[in-house]
Amino acid sequence: MNKRIPVIVISGFLGSGKTTLLVRLLKGAAEHGLRPGVLMNELGKLDVDGHILEEHANASVQKLLDGCVCCSRKEELLGALKSSADQRPDLIVIELTGVANPEEIAETITEPELQDILYLRHVVTVLDGEHILDYNSLFAADKQLVRTLRRQIEVADRLLLNKTDLIPPAKQAKIEKTIRKYNDRAPLYPTTQSRMDLSPLFADIESAASPAAAASSQASIAPKAAIRGVATVVKRQETKSFSRIQTISLPWNRTGGATRSKVEKFLRAWDDRLLRAKGYICFGGDDSVYLMQYAGQRTVWERSRYASEPYVVFIGIDLDEDRLAEQWSRIFD
Repeated sequence: MNKRIPVIVISGFLGSGKTTLLVRLLKGAAEHGLRPGVLMNELGKLDVDGHILEEHANASVQKLLDGCVCCSRKEELLGALKSSADQRPDLIVIELTGVANPEEIAETITEPELQDILYLRHVVTVLDGEHILDYNSLFAADKQLVRTLRRQIEVADRLLLNKTDLIPPAKQAKIEKTIRKYNDRAPLYPTTQSRMDLSPLFADIESAASPAAAASSQASIAPKAAIRGVATVVKRQETKSFSRIQTISLPWNRTGGATRSKVEKFLRAWDDRLLRAKGYICFGGDDSVYLMQYAGQRTVWERSRYASEPYVVFIGIDLDEDRLAEQWSRIFD
């Protein structure tokens, strides 16, 4: 009988630092001599984060695009996990969209078709320390989304309070107190750029993946408590985990007159509705391609080896697609 494969789920809201953590985790797995399988879910039709992984961690990534595996793409998750398990990796890492409820993924892992193949080892939730206290007011009209963001905290057995370099100590103490209202048992790691000691995530993973040890390991980790509650919670929540968030993908005009400053000015103009933007951009007179990432009113640029057609993905609240596209086209004038 084949050993069961441990699964690590990475959860957290848009722009919190999940992909950065995933890159670090994959590099850490390689240092521990482990071969991971990766399943990545993105809301947009065009993939950005998968290219980041392939470039920075040399990882083979299975992608589920244009929807969330806890709702619109839920039916495909089971097949994707089976496909990943068929490759017999040492572990499987799932990075969820920013609006996914991780306990719904836990439910899938316990389906009869998978329970003898996989087991849930960890749910790691990454929190944006700079903006987490604003979520209740920002999403006051979307109670389902607020509930999902709370569940991301509640079901985790590892919590990363990320971007602590951007918040003062007094605010950090307030944030930690708020987090502990929803989860007082999971270790809480203050981090910058999702940098943490990954050893606890990999500890004894080879022995834990054997049939006998896996059962013992699974009985001792925090996510099992979350799994016990899945049946009642998930069956009550038939609707998707968000309602007002939209994803819009727009092309990049290689021959236009856009500049970095024009892009940043555009993003600032939409910052009341724009939660996240990311994509690959190139400028006239410069042969370089740049990975552009916008989150929390901050824009980061990084040189990339991306070699296909450039584009940008926008994720926001109640976005007017026609207006967004029309204003986007103006930056190329």
